Amino acid sequence: MQKKISILLLVMLTVSTALLFSGVGFKIAPVTPLFREYLADPYAPSSKFNRLTALTEESIPKNIYYVDEGQYAEIPFTHEGQKNYFNLKVGANVGLLRFEAGFFQMEAFLYGGLNTLFEFEGATDNLGFDGFYAVGGSLRLWDVVAIQGGIHHFSGHWGDEILKSTAEENSAVNFKDMTLLEYTRDNSWIIAISIEPTKTFRFYSTVEMPQKTAWVRPAAHVPVTGTHPNRPMQEHIAGQEGVEFEVEYPSSYRALRVQVGSEVRFPLYSLGDFFIAGDFQFHQDGKTLHLMNSYSETNPWEFTMCLGLGFEFNRGYRERKVRLESFYHYGRLPLLNFFFQRGHYVSVGVSISG
Repeated sequence: MQKKISILLLVMLTVSTALLFSGVGFKIAPVTPLFREYLADPYAPSSKFNRLTALTEESIPKNIYYVDEGQYAEIPFTHEGQKNYFNLKVGANVGLLRFEAGFFQMEAFLYGGLNTLFEFEGATDNLGFDGFYAVGGSLRLWDVVAIQGGIHHFSGHWGDEILKSTAEENSAVNFKDMTLLEYTRDNSWIIAISIEPTKTFRFYSTVEMPQKTAWVRPAAHVPVTGTHPNRPMQEHIAGQEGVEFEVEYPSSYRALRVQVGSEVRFPLYSLGDFFIAGDFQFHQDGKTLHLMNSYSETNPWEFTMCLGLGFEFNRGYRERKVRLESFYHYGRLPLLNFFFQRGHYVSVGVSISG
C-alpha cells in the first residue's frame, strides 16, 4: 500500500511539474516587453510629437532658476513668453532576455529616452532637454500581474538658446559666476506593479526613492540620509551651489516620488482601441517648497496629474503601436528643470509605443 502511494505521489509530482513548466524557453530581445509603458505618463519610454498649450498666463514659462546671494531665485529669459510649444520625445522600452515557463515570465529590461520643449512661434528656441533611463528586471504572472524593479535616472538640462536670451534680458547680471539650478535624480531605486484583470482595464503604481549615494539636485531636495564619499550629500551639493542649510530635515524625508494611474480601453473591431488614461504623481520634494530652508513637515507633497484620451491602432511596424492622443496636464511643466513652474496645459499629437 505504501509503495502504491509513493508511486501515485511521484506521478502527481511529475504531471504537476510538466504542467508548470510547459512551454519553458528563452527569448533574446523580445519585441514587446513584459512591462508596458504608461499611456498618460509624460516620461514614459515612448516617442511622441505633441503640441503643448499653456491654458493660463501663470502657466507660461518665463524664468529660469538660479542661486542669488545664497538663496534660490527666478530670473526672466523673456517678459512675454509663448502659449504654444512643440513637445518632442524619443524613447524605447526594450526586453533584453526573457525566460518563460507556463504562467511565469521573467526578463531583464532597459528603457530610456530624451524629452524636450521648443517654442512654437518665432525662432522656435529650445527651453531645454531631459534624459532618463532605467535598467532592471520584470516579472509577469498569468498575463495579469507585472512587477518591475531596478534603477531609474532623471536629469534636466537648460537650452543654450534660453540661456542666451536670459543674458540679453538681464544685461546687468554677472553670468560668469551664476549658479543655475537643475533637477537630477542619479540614481534611484524604483519598483512598479501593473495589474490587468481584463484586457481592457489596467491599474498601476510606482514608487521611486533615491539611493543614499544618489546625486540629487537642487540641494534643497537632498535627503539628510544622502552620503558622499567625503561628506554628507546635503553638504556637498550645497557647497557646489553656494547655499547653506539652516533647517534640519527628518530621516523620513527621502525625496520620494509616488505614481498611480489607470487605463481603460474600448476595442473597435480589429482597427485598435479607444482609450482613457490618467496618471497621478506625488512628489515628496514639494515639502521643501523648492526653496532653501523652507522645508516643513506640515508642507504638502506636490501633486501633478495627466488625464486624457485617444485611439491606438493595432497594426504597427514590429508591433509598435501608433496613438492619436490628447491630454490635460496639471502641475509641473513637463520639462524637469522647470520643476518650480506649475500650471495648466493641454497637449495634442501623435505617439508611438516604446
